[in-house]
Amino acid sequence: MFAVYAVIFFVAFALAGYAITASMREREETKETIKTRLDSQTGVTGEEQGDRPSLLKDLRLSSIGVLNDMLKRISFINKLARTMRQAGLNRRVGEVFLYVPLLGSMGMLGGLFFTDSTMFGALFAALGAALPLLVVERMRKKRMQMFSEQLPDALDLVRSALQAGHSFITALKVVADEFPSPISEEFDTVAEEMRLGLPMRDALMGLQERVDDANIPVLIVGVLVSNESGGNLAEVLDNVAHTVRERFKLLRDVEVMTAQGRLSGLLLTSLPFCVAGGMMVIAPGYVDPLLETTTGHYIIGYCLASVVMGHLWIQKIVRIKV
Repeated sequence: MFAVYAVIFFVAFALAGYAITASMREREETKETIKTRLDSQTGVTGEEQGDRPSLLKDLRLSSIGVLNDMLKRISFINKLARTMRQAGLNRRVGEVFLYVPLLGSMGMLGGLFFTDSTMFGALFAALGAALPLLVVERMRKKRMQMFSEQLPDALDLVRSALQAGHSFITALKVVADEFPSPISEEFDTVAEEMRLGLPMRDALMGLQERVDDANIPVLIVGVLVSNESGGNLAEVLDNVAHTVRERFKLLRDVEVMTAQGRLSGLLLTSLPFCVAGGMMVIAPGYVDPLLETTTGHYIIGYCLASVVMGHLWIQKIVRIKV
């Protein structure tokens, strides 16, 4: 009966949240429409009022004004926004952040409904709340890996374009036209910012902010030193590309040497769950004391915490930065 009440409460809470969000969004859109009409009638543009929407980037955390003000006060939101930019998500932080309580509530209700245990409900709630953040982090890692793999060939193309007589901006545009995402998007952004008047240093620092790659600082230093001292930029890029390729070779060697440790960690982490699942199938009554008693719940919690800590410790040991 408690689970039924919980489901009813969750549905009512979700519908109320949706209604409030829709109402606030409609109010914001109405205010924007009225402002646009008044500007068109009076002939006063946003630039004359000091608000330049056509020139400034829209860096709001949410399209809802109240939620945007709330998110600004949360410390880790800026880190989440940077992670989303590095993942290539064209969404606001508020849209992703709202999935955290939603999936957390669904996990809590699912745990209570299927197990009727507060501990498992809290565990499923934590997993559900962490799921959006884990997905964004996974997307970021995948995108950064693709960028790192494309970087040496892209630098070779930039060097060839410079040797053919093109400017640095044009060479970046060539990479943006010839290469797939994500390096095409990032180089195109740098080229556009420089074309619109942003200094080269600021444009390259923006690239470092959007891309979490250890090779980018080397590239930025080489380009800036060559630009300020008047050196051969094509030769500098050739040396940077060679350094990146050698670093990748070393990284592959490290992955081969740590493959056994990573596989052992995966096996040790999955072994308790496999054994528990096998025992529940072979002898269902054998694990009933763990699932039906308070002491068993504490033992399960201790085992889960130990498995997680052991997995993280093994990952720390086998993760070698190059």
